[in-house]
Amino acid sequence: MPGHNSIQRAAFAALAPFGLSEFRPGQLEAIEGILSGKDVMVILPTGGGKSLIYQLPAVMRETGLTLVISPLIALMKDQADSMRAIGVAAEYCNSTQDELEQRRVLSHCVTGKVKILYVSPERALSGDFLAILPRMNVNLIAVDEAHCISQWGHDFRPEYRALHKLRIPGVPVAALTATATARVTRDVISSLDLHDPEIIKKSFFRPNLHYRVLHPENDREKQRILLDLLEERKFRENAPGKCIIYCATRKKVDQVFEFLGSYGFRVGRYHAGRTSAGREKMQDAYSAGKVNVLVATNAFGMGMDALDVRLVLHYQVPSSLDAYYQESGRAGRDGQVSDCILFFSNADFVTQSFILGRSAGEDLLAPVRDFGYSQMCRQQYICSYFGEEISSCGVCDCCLEDGSASREDFLERERKSQTHRDARASYEFSDSEIESVHAVLRDYPGKFGKKILAGVLRGSKARDIIRYRLTQSSAYGALKDVPEEAIIRFFQDGIDNGIIKIEGIKYPKIYLAQEPPRARVRKESPRKSGPTEASDLLKKLKSFRDREARRLKWKKYMVMQNGLLSRIALSRPSSFAELARIKGMGDSRAEKYGPEILRIISESLYSAGVQGKSIHGTSRNQS
Repeated sequence: MPGHNSIQRAAFAALAPFGLSEFRPGQLEAIEGILSGKDVMVILPTGGGKSLIYQLPAVMRETGLTLVISPLIALMKDQADSMRAIGVAAEYCNSTQDELEQRRVLSHCVTGKVKILYVSPERALSGDFLAILPRMNVNLIAVDEAHCISQWGHDFRPEYRALHKLRIPGVPVAALTATATARVTRDVISSLDLHDPEIIKKSFFRPNLHYRVLHPENDREKQRILLDLLEERKFRENAPGKCIIYCATRKKVDQVFEFLGSYGFRVGRYHAGRTSAGREKMQDAYSAGKVNVLVATNAFGMGMDALDVRLVLHYQVPSSLDAYYQESGRAGRDGQVSDCILFFSNADFVTQSFILGRSAGEDLLAPVRDFGYSQMCRQQYICSYFGEEISSCGVCDCCLEDGSASREDFLERERKSQTHRDARASYEFSDSEIESVHAVLRDYPGKFGKKILAGVLRGSKARDIIRYRLTQSSAYGALKDVPEEAIIRFFQDGIDNGIIKIEGIKYPKIYLAQEPPRARVRKESPRKSGPTEASDLLKKLKSFRDREARRLKWKKYMVMQNGLLSRIALSRPSSFAELARIKGMGDSRAEKYGPEILRIISESLYSAGVQGKSIHGTSRNQS
């Protein structure tokens, strides 16, 4: 076995084909572990250079095969092409190839003609692949996106649980991911049967990224600022580097693509509405530099290897702060200074809320909204969101106090807009108009929420109103001249005064208190709580959350969002595993708040006289 210093010298020497002269944090440490024959668990943030950790050992060894398990079928070809471009024999094997091509690839792997093989987990676990695997001279098995293994991971894939079948005695395994809590890490190690692995985890802080939030007043101003930003960086003049412009919808991608094309930019577009061949062609053009500005939805980027992205611009707000960190983190992967700019517009939150759904939208978008309003260091805010405390970055707009005038203009517009909304909401209803409101509630008791019923009263032709044939309501269009804000406010006043009741927590629907919806036959479930019980438990959970927020000096949603607390109150988890599996909870929160949450649930059930399992899994009426 080579010594520590000799491994380092060889590793540095092998960097040349990759066009690199030094390692990023964690890379050399992981490579040394692999070359010493150890299993490794690598957790590096987006842009941390995880691919090099399994690619470099393949280059350094004269013989043998590195087997890479990856869920990113669409990108395997791109990754294999990149390796072949530096003289490394690389192939991929997945369902996009016919049987003859797959057999050719596997045959070359057996005869030693391939140094790196990218393979999907489904193909790797197939009977014929497992049968031929012992005939390959495998040096390393690398499992990319390893969080997919864990049932507590955010992208759990059941087939990943069986990857331990690929283990070969004496062959090290490297598990790599950008997102793994302590529990996910333990689960990955156990599932892959890693032997005393080295665990390598680095900071979320990306010092070369300069974050900035802008507040365009409308789409026209967005276009003007976008042109200025691209012109400043000379993207129309074939300046080095690339740009990604993220939009929330395919329609907006197409609009921005056509707008930039009309100004002569080498622009491409990428979204799920295009054919797979079209997406592959565009990705190849972008990787080759034929296109240097790419307008895309979040369908683009996972596993992307472009190192020279100099600007990531979010034309519309992202779906969550997690998504923003991942997407903005595709800038500056070569360590060079790069910009991450967010166009912050309240209208875009409406778009994202529609895409995500109301309940999920409230949970996911609140941190994004607070990020846009905040004057805290951008990187400090992001790292704090992920549970890491850092010093101010010194280069974002907040640290430099650059853009404060834009923020103040935005806040002033928001104040004026709110004043206008308040004025519209102050409408006084006549007796006949009040009867129309009651009529629509009688037509659909407990069937719809405030927004849809307001649309019925105003004669809206929105998709859901047409879909559910709500134009047939006796009150359809009865209040067509009344502002929507006023009708929503009327509903809320009725709720506050007990005249109108709400049914459901996740998707609240309203009805007149004196005319409740007909009772529905429901299946009894010992694991679910009734409305009153869930409501009482929810109050206790919110009280706990609020105390924690005050103690930590955080926003309430940064501890736990209301939607998450509602899901906990309804499902009444009785163990840490059950709690962690609730959407939005995750392993980190379960470990931090789990003991107190389970205690609150246990005491709440006991005081209510509810029979069921205790948090230790035994019946409450057993001794």
